[in-house]
Amino acid sequence: MRLLLLFVALICYTSLVFSTTVSSSRDSLDGGFSFSEGNLLSTTINTDFGLINNFLRSNSDKQETNYIELSPELFIQTQSDGSLFQLQAKASYFTFDEFSNDGHYDFSVLSKLHLRFEESQKLFLTGFIADDYEYRGTGLSLSEPNSLDEGDTKRNEFINVGYLYGHQDSLARAQFLVGNRDFTYLTRKNITKRLAYSSSYLQGSFDYLMTGNTYFSAKVQYEDFSYDMNIDLERKQYLALAGIKWRSTELTQIHLLFGYENAIFSNEAFGEKDRFAWQIKMSWNPIQRIRINFSSGSEIKDSYKIGNTVDFANFYGADLSYDFNQSLVFNFSGKVITADVVGIDNEIKEDHFEATTRIQYQWRHWLSAFAQYSFDNFDSTIVSSEYDLKAVSVGLVVTF
Repeated sequence: MRLLLLFVALICYTSLVFSTTVSSSRDSLDGGFSFSEGNLLSTTINTDFGLINNFLRSNSDKQETNYIELSPELFIQTQSDGSLFQLQAKASYFTFDEFSNDGHYDFSVLSKLHLRFEESQKLFLTGFIADDYEYRGTGLSLSEPNSLDEGDTKRNEFINVGYLYGHQDSLARAQFLVGNRDFTYLTRKNITKRLAYSSSYLQGSFDYLMTGNTYFSAKVQYEDFSYDMNIDLERKQYLALAGIKWRSTELTQIHLLFGYENAIFSNEAFGEKDRFAWQIKMSWNPIQRIRINFSSGSEIKDSYKIGNTVDFANFYGADLSYDFNQSLVFNFSGKVITADVVGIDNEIKEDHFEATTRIQYQWRHWLSAFAQYSFDNFDSTIVSSEYDLKAVSVGLVVTF
């Protein structure tokens, strides 16, 4: 699938014009992009030089290292009568002075094809694949970073097809989605193969204009998890939400959805789990130079641990951007995840907090420099798993 998408992108290259970076969003089941008219090309290269004070995420023996990151990113969009193709490819290469074995690269490719056959009706096909490095002291090696010589690599991928009725200003809108996703570790197969799974999923959403800019909104979702080597974690998950969506402008909008989520496990020791669920998204642009985003929600997901456990997690995220002027921008982003890690005969509570502060100066339309500070704190009822990490870095961003 990756080769086919890249081949299509290369064929379309001759008709592209240069563009500013397009934003994207993605969750575990679907993804999408912002839209501007025409055929577009945007390329960004990010270089980052920094220091990490606790590379192994250790509770007691903190070891620091310098690192270098090189991250290119490519976005391509081709548009014709009745069709739109978008593709974003990202890669990151990391090297560490004191931990050379942990040098690695990550990559991801997200693509979407839209086919419009009526003014208010269209089909879309979405594909995604990503390889991500799992640092020692996290995931499978949590609290035991020295048990490995290097971290693990995990792969996520999905493909789906959907149907959309209506558009942004319609009285009613409906979207339906059916797809499949896979997860696996690419390393230490003798240990990690039992954590690999596939899932088939269905998702539907419906919006109806009640008054002004306010829509009644409903969402339902079903996902069936299958494991080749671990029947204990096989399950079916259901989600049903309802609420409102309010939109004043592209930068000021609120989504409030509340409801119920349920997981039915094949293993009777897990049984059936259900709880209150929600999804909240807020964007606020009080004045031109300030942008504020907030998101929160609940999810049931794999915990990526050696034991048979599932996370019942809640997350809260916030992002603030402030433009001092046309050249100087300040950004703060933070996220809190609280999780009950539920096993067959035990339960662990975990709290994870991440925050990043960044200031960026635009020297030229194609070149900017930044300085960044990051903080990562992990707390658990298992004290040996706890850690905190700080990182500082400076870098350059080239866009063309």
